[in-house]
This record gives sequence, structure tokens and C-alpha cells, in this order.
Amino acid sequence: MTLVLVLLVGLVVGSFLNVCIHRLPRGESVVRPRSRCPACGHRISWVENIPLLSWIALRGRCRHCGAPIALRYPAVELASGLILAWLWHRFGPGWSFWVASWLALASLALFFTDLEQRLLPDRITLPSFAVGLALAWVNPFLGVEAGVRRLWLALAGAALGAGILWGIGALWLRVRGVEAMGLGDVKMMAMLGAFTGPRGVLFTLFAASVSGALVGMLLVAWRRGSMRDSLPFGCFLAPAGLAALFWAPAAFELYRSLLLGGG
Repeated sequence: MTLVLVLLVGLVVGSFLNVCIHRLPRGESVVRPRSRCPACGHRISWVENIPLLSWIALRGRCRHCGAPIALRYPAVELASGLILAWLWHRFGPGWSFWVASWLALASLALFFTDLEQRLLPDRITLPSFAVGLALAWVNPFLGVEAGVRRLWLALAGAALGAGILWGIGALWLRVRGVEAMGLGDVKMMAMLGAFTGPRGVLFTLFAASVSGALVGMLLVAWRRGSMRDSLPFGCFLAPAGLAALFWAPAAFELYRSLLLGGG
């Protein structure tokens, strides 16, 4: 029953994330006004705003004007619910659950804001960066015993992640004269580094770069366009950062054992 309750809470949280995804890139408040249809301005009642169920009942269309409601809305709600339920099932009621949940939900929102608007709002990245530092003392994913070392690792991860992306962007701008990396990516990397530490940053950058290159080449071949037509980098940083939270330490241990075995 607890797992079902967490799933339901996750669906509600996902509904709020949809508000953030739509409004934050536009500089709007996530509190007021109440939710409205983007097409006709019809104020959405609570009956029309039940996570998942309302979208299914309305057949994905506004009840007032018939405009389509994007599939992103139920997708985010379902993803949020399943993520929180999975994290609760894996960790239970402890700091691991709360740390992983914050990073997962922030990454979910950033994925879709970057996908739809090619923006990574400061109102998500900067508060989440601060939360990452505040939770560093109790963050077991940083790989050391609780204490000041965790805070140093969180700070080092944030500095390393932001520094690498900022350096790449500055170098590319100087050499090619075009912007390769926006400051939104830099701030997002600082956020991810605060949660995952230096090892997580290296894992994230490697995984995001490899997956981004592969997906980019597939999209270029499919659309017959250029790499500029591929997905924004934040769409790859988000899942890679979450993967780093769980698997970066194991990946580095495997790499270390292979090096020692090869030596």
C-alpha cells in the first residue's frame, strides 16, 4: 500500500512538473494563474486535471475547444510516478530515496524543457545545485562516510563539471567562432556534480557524449540534416547524470580492476 501511495504522489508531482516545464522557460509563475488551455485560455477544472485519468477521459483534447493536449503531459506524470515508486522500492524511507528523488525529478523537468524550448531554466538548476550541497552531508552516493568529506566532494564535483563544460564552450567559441555550450548546460552540470561528485561528473560527461553522438548520427541519417538538428545536450545530461548516481562508483571500480589486471 505504501508503494501504491508513493506512485500516486509521484503522479501528482508529475502534474506539477508539467506546469514547470511549460511556464518556467517562458518566465511565468508556477503558482498563478491556475492551469489554462494554451490554445483557448479555458480554465482547467480539477476534474480535467487528474493525473493520467483526465487525459485519457478527454482523449487527449481540450474539453472546451478540442485542441490537442500534448502527449508530454501524461508521459511526465507516468514517468514521475514510476520513478518515485522504483526508488522507494529500491531504497525505502531513507536519505538515498530523498537524494535520488530530487535529482531524478529535477532531471526529468530539465530534459523536457531542453527538448521543447532548448532552455535549462535557472529556477530549476540553481535551487537544485543548492539542494545538492545541502544534502551532501547525508548523500550516500558520494561514496565516503558522512561528514565534511562529502561536502568537499560535492563542491569538487560541481566545480569540475561546470569547469569542463565552460572550458569546452570557451575553446570552441575561440577556435570556431560559434557557441558550442550554453551557460544552461554549465549550470546543469554543476547541479549534477553536486549530487554525484567528481567520479559522477566524468561518468556523466562520457555517457552523455557517447549517447549524444550516437543519437545525433541516427537523427542526421534519418532526417538528412546536420548535427545542429540533433537533440540538445541537456537531454543527454539528464539521464546520464541519474545513471551516474547509481553506477559511477561501480564503473570506476571495474575500470580500475581492468587496469590492474592488464598491468
